[in-house]
Amino acid sequence: MKKIIILTLLFLTSNFTFAQYKHDSIKVDFGYLHYYVKGKGTPIVHLQGGPGFSHFYMRKIADSITNHQNILIDYQGTGKSQYRNADASWVSIDRIIADVELVRKKMNIEKWTVIGHSYGGMFAFYYGVKHPNQVNKIISICGAGTDNSFQNYFMDNIEVRFSEEDKKMINNLMADESIPFQERMAKVLYFQTKIGYFYDRNKADIFFQSLASENMNTLYNDAFFNAYVSNPNFFKFDIYKEFIKTKIPIRFIEGRQDPGNDGKSILLNEKLKNSKIQFIEKSGHFIWIEKPETFFKVLSSFLTN
Repeated sequence: MKKIIILTLLFLTSNFTFAQYKHDSIKVDFGYLHYYVKGKGTPIVHLQGGPGFSHFYMRKIADSITNHQNILIDYQGTGKSQYRNADASWVSIDRIIADVELVRKKMNIEKWTVIGHSYGGMFAFYYGVKHPNQVNKIISICGAGTDNSFQNYFMDNIEVRFSEEDKKMINNLMADESIPFQERMAKVLYFQTKIGYFYDRNKADIFFQSLASENMNTLYNDAFFNAYVSNPNFFKFDIYKEFIKTKIPIRFIEGRQDPGNDGKSILLNEKLKNSKIQFIEKSGHFIWIEKPETFFKVLSSFLTN
């Protein structure tokens, strides 16, 4: 997912609870790597996108899976694991994969299923390439694919969704100096998210209301995103050739109107040895919000079959 600034959450409330999750951490060089566990059964690790989001928005998906052990991680530099300044010298996909592997070893898990959303889908693919013997299955939800080339046109796919009326509203809001600058920016970014990432923009509030307002300071780290995309190897990253050789079962769940949907999942599905793909109509980047009944039915099927 291209960055969605969480300043928007300043205007939203939630009654979400943390009680069901067991919180634990691992001592690392510069602080602690935090992770969260819920349920019992075959383990599943959920990888969030951004890059820069905490694990928190993935809880809605984890909460639907009641017959597995669900593990969610705040990668170093995100969520509660923000203990040093994020910069391109250490923020990378390899650091994220190493964090995931640290949690697996700490929990003494032999193999687990990996679910990744958005950039978390790319992280899941790369984890499968690096640690194939530790993965039962990978489920990619609106995944970012195997390289970063989509970033060259992703914002065009967002901006094309804006009507002239939308553009005028945002321009007028930006020019309204009676509103404090931070508040203006938060509202603008909120509208951009509603319009750009959702097929039904009215469903966007459901997504934001699922995030706990009291934890907004750790929900998203913009510095992490900027460091991640500033890495000199960002556009050189490409695991396509390695990934299509995998024997791991791969499952794709795609929103038909996802702005990141450029056909990459279809091409991967054709090349992979053991894969299936399911498109969900009239849904964007957050399918479980727009089409929850269909999404969770497909997810359950992919987990059990």
